[in-house]
Amino acid sequence: MLSGKYGAPAAHATSRIRSLAGGLLAFAVTALPAPALTDDRPAPLDEITVTASRLGTAVQELPASVSLVDEEALAIQFALDSDVMRALDVTVPGLTVSNGGRTACSTHIRGRQTSFQINGIPVNQDLRESNCNAMFQVSPFALERVEVVRGATAVYGSGAPGGIVNLITRRASSADLELDAVAQFNFNPDQVSDTKQYDLYAGVGQKLASWDWYGGLAYQDVGAAQSPAGTFVPREEYASWAFNGSAGLAVGAIGQLRMTGTFYREDRGREYAVDFGVVDPDGYSPVVPIEDNPFKSEGYDQLHSILVSYDLERFLGHRLNVAGYYQGQTYIQRANFFDSSFGNDFFDSDTDNERFGFRSTLARGFDIDRSVLDFQYGFDFVSNRFYRPQVDPSAGGEVIGFISPEISLGTYSAFAQGNIAFGRVRLTGGARFETYRGEVGSEDYDPLLPGAAVPGDIDDSDLTLYNVGLVFDLAPEVQIYGGFSQGAELSELGRAARGINDPGRISPEPATSDQLEIGTRGRSASLDWSAAAFYSESDRASLLQNDPSCAGEPFCPLIPLRAAQEFWGIEATADWNANERLTLGGLVTYQRGEIFDEDLGRFVEYSTDVLSPLRITGYVEYAPLPEWRNRLQATYFGEADYYTPAEEDLGFVNTDSVFLADLVSSYELGPGEITLSISNLFDKTYVNVTNQGSLFYYRAEGRDITLGYRVHR
Repeated sequence: MLSGKYGAPAAHATSRIRSLAGGLLAFAVTALPAPALTDDRPAPLDEITVTASRLGTAVQELPASVSLVDEEALAIQFALDSDVMRALDVTVPGLTVSNGGRTACSTHIRGRQTSFQINGIPVNQDLRESNCNAMFQVSPFALERVEVVRGATAVYGSGAPGGIVNLITRRASSADLELDAVAQFNFNPDQVSDTKQYDLYAGVGQKLASWDWYGGLAYQDVGAAQSPAGTFVPREEYASWAFNGSAGLAVGAIGQLRMTGTFYREDRGREYAVDFGVVDPDGYSPVVPIEDNPFKSEGYDQLHSILVSYDLERFLGHRLNVAGYYQGQTYIQRANFFDSSFGNDFFDSDTDNERFGFRSTLARGFDIDRSVLDFQYGFDFVSNRFYRPQVDPSAGGEVIGFISPEISLGTYSAFAQGNIAFGRVRLTGGARFETYRGEVGSEDYDPLLPGAAVPGDIDDSDLTLYNVGLVFDLAPEVQIYGGFSQGAELSELGRAARGINDPGRISPEPATSDQLEIGTRGRSASLDWSAAAFYSESDRASLLQNDPSCAGEPFCPLIPLRAAQEFWGIEATADWNANERLTLGGLVTYQRGEIFDEDLGRFVEYSTDVLSPLRITGYVEYAPLPEWRNRLQATYFGEADYYTPAEEDLGFVNTDSVFLADLVSSYELGPGEITLSISNLFDKTYVNVTNQGSLFYYRAEGRDITLGYRVHR
């Protein structure tokens, strides 16, 4: 039976859509405040986004929900915590709340899988989830903006049924020499010596007549974390180096060549882990420093990425854009899965995840009566390889088994997308066809090793995704929009391949989802706002479940699960610039979802490890002096009281409400600004709502103070 995530069935989908639409319209009238997506107010509707369309489209042209979190908004959040997911928690609606750890395995948008990208390069571990930390392997202070597409985007295909989080690094924008610098010191005031964190970043660049360049270097040293009770919070101390670079060159009068790259290296230190074998008198699992794996010094994380693109304004009557990219991630794991009930469990594995791809887009316009049909089409290819053997470091790294044998998947895609405007109405629509071909590789293959898989081709598969949408201008800066789009996700082939004797039995058949959305966004005088309602369903979602054959063992492997699934919800943001000194804002997220449980013979609800509970974030930003800015922000997470006592006895999890507040104060001094920030302002003892839903019941971080200085000129 499925447990720990689900609950009672909900009403029929049609009634849900009616109630969501009604709630959306009511919210558009009352316009609750939401956090700013820029320094003082959200990005203009005509700001360009490169994620939600192939060649860059103004937000007001898109029949989809897109959040643009710019550099100033990020700087405010990174003054509190350099974790990019925590920054998105309070600036973007629709996301599952991050679990407080540096992993994106459980981060969803609208309940579904998210594609994490760095400069448009996908970095997920799609073939077999491991530590899922690639999105953290770029310095947060190197980011120029983060673009978040909420909902499926058939333009980019499988792997993004929930949406896209694209981390975009800086590039130069001025003919003057640009300088960026950040120095921060973070600590828990109750235990400074154990909880120190240092962040340093320096970048320089310039945009000249025909070319531009930018380079940045970052260093981070992170210590332990403590709760308000003085207990530890799960964390592995680490030190990291990171580099980011960008260069662009004009080729002739109408061409542009650009290259961006990142490099990240992280070395691990002492680890503090949850002891699930014990529960203290207050009901929490204790977090303790654990013994280092004897080969801990060999472990590290490393990621590098490079993207080369060429844009030509006129090519055989088209605009042409082609891009090639490579991403490689190495994770050398020297872990200790400690539990007091069975002691130390040293575990060693080497993970190699690499991806290279090619994207092409051709675009042109066609005159139709008094309108223009903008038409885009192209071809994409991506090859993804994943390999994770278990090794014996004492024998020089000899392979002794496979968590995932070598698995490769090639995806070949063709797409076509068009949009046309009739007065105040814009229509969009398109399709994407994808074919999948893969194989189980032979690297280190030995039929006698545990988890070994016979090399050979896996079964081919394909799918077609469709999308259609409409945008209507109610006023020059006010739109309503709606649309239908399909998303798709693949099963983790690395899990499916482990120990298989006939690779032809493995099929990468994707799980598709149908998604509906209606929304509104706009600007009126000093108020910026947006609101959206969504509904999505899938007949056979690609999920994972515990292997029932391992009941009673300390760790259970995860195996594929296909089940019917649906989600629905409302999201809204607003910002009010009251005057030159005062800005107010907030966001609201409300999500529900359910999955069909075959053992119970009915749909049961998801808990907060998959979907955010009711989340309301508000902020007040006040500048008593032009050079002195203060921001107080707070978030309320509602309780998720979905399950009856009988269902709780089966393992379903209700969760408690949480209220948290933060304070950021900055003062212009010299060429930059000095900041004083306090996260968890009231030193609240709480359990992260995502962890509550997954039964990881330990105290989260207490009050932290950050002192910093930032230069951007």
